[in-house]
Amino acid sequence: MHSPLVSAAWHARMTHADGADGLCVAHGKPVAVLSTFDAKEVRTLIEQAHNLSRNGLYVVGGLSYEAAPVFDAALPVCESNHFPLLEFHAFEPSQISMLDKSQLQRLPDDAQFSPWRDQQTSQNYLQTYQQLRRAIEAGEFYQVNLTTRLKACSPQLDAWAVFQHLYANQPAPQSLFLRGSVFNAISLSPELFFRWDGQELHTAPMKGTRKPVAGSLDVLSDSEKDRAENVMIVDLLRNDMAKVCQPKSVQVRSLFDVMHLPTVDQMTSSICGRTLPGTTLVDVFAALFPCGSVTGAPKSQAMRRIAQWEQAPRKLYCGALGVLGPAGQVQFNVPIRTVIEQDDELEYGVGSGITWYSTAHDEKKEWWQKTAFLRQATCDFQVLETLRLNNGTWLHLEEHLDRMASSANHFSFLFDTQRVRQQLSHVANNKPQGIFRVRCLLDACGELQVELHPFELNERAVLLRLADLAMQGEPEFILHKTTYRPEYEYFQQQANGAFDVLLFNSQGLITETCRCNVVLKIDGEWLTPQICETAGTYLLPGVLRALLLRENTIRQTTLNVQDLQRAQAVCLINSLRGWVPVEKVVDAHDRVLFSAN
Repeated sequence: MHSPLVSAAWHARMTHADGADGLCVAHGKPVAVLSTFDAKEVRTLIEQAHNLSRNGLYVVGGLSYEAAPVFDAALPVCESNHFPLLEFHAFEPSQISMLDKSQLQRLPDDAQFSPWRDQQTSQNYLQTYQQLRRAIEAGEFYQVNLTTRLKACSPQLDAWAVFQHLYANQPAPQSLFLRGSVFNAISLSPELFFRWDGQELHTAPMKGTRKPVAGSLDVLSDSEKDRAENVMIVDLLRNDMAKVCQPKSVQVRSLFDVMHLPTVDQMTSSICGRTLPGTTLVDVFAALFPCGSVTGAPKSQAMRRIAQWEQAPRKLYCGALGVLGPAGQVQFNVPIRTVIEQDDELEYGVGSGITWYSTAHDEKKEWWQKTAFLRQATCDFQVLETLRLNNGTWLHLEEHLDRMASSANHFSFLFDTQRVRQQLSHVANNKPQGIFRVRCLLDACGELQVELHPFELNERAVLLRLADLAMQGEPEFILHKTTYRPEYEYFQQQANGAFDVLLFNSQGLITETCRCNVVLKIDGEWLTPQICETAGTYLLPGVLRALLLRENTIRQTTLNVQDLQRAQAVCLINSLRGWVPVEKVVDAHDRVLFSAN
């Protein structure tokens, strides 16, 4: 009887020539584990892994991108001291079972995922992109694959459950799961690195990405830029394959094929050749690794610049993950669309091949499109601004645009100020009469969604309720307004008839409410909580708050809950409602902490 623990899984077509459509699943502990952080051991362990498969075992695993210098010292990489250069797990055939797509278990809608955050700002990206353009202009290379990392907190779910959930959303043909020694690999890769049966070597480099366009199947294949990009990498792979293939045997079987995935179309080409007698798996890796589609051309110079610009190891991302089957077939993917779980953190690499004909905007948009399936299946968010439209005139428009631009830069979202301004101008022209509450939602690709709701100003004093415990939200999702608001939503449920809920931090310092900034009048002076990292007072830098601070109408200071008792007045402020007087502040038990009477 199999152990319920799933240790590895892969798309059945990676080891079954009959075109099976499902997953091969390895249950229980592996009978052997080959793993190393030492570059000197990589070649030997590849041969050992191959021998294990020749002895009838299924061997699952791969190499990190940082293993490249093992095969060629002219291929520089960033050091990776905390991630294996190689890891393979071997399983007996009796441990393998088939899992049909219909048997996959999706996670419930309320599964607790946290947002994916780019580890660079938009400004960082543009600086690197400009350096890259200058390097192309100087003739250093024709193309380079520039990447970034998205990170999220581990959802405290079993990695196999997460893999099933993501695979159900994107059942890519090179998908693979591995429960590693110090990591979990969740790869939904569509790209074949190489397939080899000891004689025929087949590669299928993938270059060229477009978001599907309704009613058209030819947008990608008709793109001159994407075709040129694809040809560059095909030429690079042909040259790499020629190192281990018989003369004149390397042939391009197809060019510019388009693979249709749920959220993107990908261009791929197919190259085959017959390997020289005596070729080993180490020889194949030495000729091909890393795949040219994730480096650039020429490979060595592209990798030199990648190591300089990215300054972080890629780990398994852009390395190789695959299966060595007992029937003799070896198949590895290029681990793009791959999540690595390590140390309670999820990491997802994404990038694109950049040429002289690329633009910074289009490449960044492609990056975010490649993450769409991941964000949609886990946790997506948008930058949010709430504005007031008064009879066709926006209130504090410039300040809101500045704040949205700042948040977009922080989260590395695309943001075109002129385009957004034109869109909002069109909305205002169509609503010359009336007062509206307007929600502006900016997604990662720079698309703006505008929601209008009739709004009625109310000048009555309101009831405010103090939260029953301290606010523990992530600082960047407090300092920047987004649709990811779990803590605010939790506290808003405590309102219990009150207009809003007053928040405080673990030190008892007042911060804000769920919807507004707060000001207290003490000794005749209007005071508002300050943003202070050392004190842990994080709050949204409101548009109206900033204007009032510049005018010296209000002053920032440290305020605690006890200050409510000595306040002569309390008001809420935001640019939508203006000044909202507070009649009373009560706690969770309706005890009065402040009264205007």
